[in-house]
Amino acid sequence: MSKFSLLVNVLLSFAFMLFYSCENSDSDALNNDSAVGCNILIMVDSSRGDCSEILNIANEFSITTSGDLRKITANNIPAHDVGLFGNALGALNPNSITEQNSSYDIDLTPSITNSKTYLLNNGPAYSFGILLNGVEVDPVAAEPWPHTKPVTNSHNWNWNLEATMVDIGLDCNTAHVQPTGKYHYHGVPNLYLESIASNLNEMRHVGWAADGHPIYYAYGYSTADDNSSIVKTLSSSYQLKSGERPGDGESAPCGTYSGVYSADYEYTEGLGDLDECNGREGVTPEFPDGTYYYVITNEFPGVPRCFVGVPSNDFKLGPG
Repeated sequence: MSKFSLLVNVLLSFAFMLFYSCENSDSDALNNDSAVGCNILIMVDSSRGDCSEILNIANEFSITTSGDLRKITANNIPAHDVGLFGNALGALNPNSITEQNSSYDIDLTPSITNSKTYLLNNGPAYSFGILLNGVEVDPVAAEPWPHTKPVTNSHNWNWNLEATMVDIGLDCNTAHVQPTGKYHYHGVPNLYLESIASNLNEMRHVGWAADGHPIYYAYGYSTADDNSSIVKTLSSSYQLKSGERPGDGESAPCGTYSGVYSADYEYTEGLGDLDECNGREGVTPEFPDGTYYYVITNEFPGVPRCFVGVPSNDFKLGPG
């Protein structure tokens, strides 16, 4: 390797370290953000990696039951192609995918509690769940205002960047890699969905939430408790706020609500088919007698942001 090539590789590695440092369990740092009044510089992600990398590690995933627990083991390696990760020219972020040794115990007979548990609670508190390919879904990025590192008690978690709206090195599956080597989805897992069905316009059970309730993708019966009703795209009850953010550009962001922040959206009960946690009660092909189930939607919030039941501590990310 020439001295010039070596220098280029060193500079690229250094740049990736700056742009993708770790906070809590994720590699979601954006150290190029700045704010002067309402002039906020944020790298809005308009593209994804091409998922051209074929992994040479076999997918391992198993589910068993024991007593009142659903027991899951996984190496968190997807059985589909991924983006280019690691310290290579054109890599999405500097972390290489490595095999994990993950185990999860979740409730086999989950219930709905009187209060919700949120994934974001003064920092990312939980990942949401695990798909049936053994890869976690973890929608919350660790990017509170004002997006400087390290994160301190003065950071404002009420204004956290939306992971799928900013450039944090996501591939075509809206996924990337933690510094630990764990591959995880922040949003809709496109290639996984393509791998399980050529026609996705029907109810598809795709995973288990940390509280034990099932996860479906996008579609459900038009009448929740009638499996003879037509299948339709289920809509969330969130919408983008109108007007300007109330912040001063110092303690909180200002500018027009654009969807860059999770708080740019508001939940309105009854606006769509789903509740605040992007779920509803009804029958499904796997639960003909009915259950509460979550839905990954193509519009915000995508992956749900709260639990109606008690999440397993195996999905806990931080002190929350």
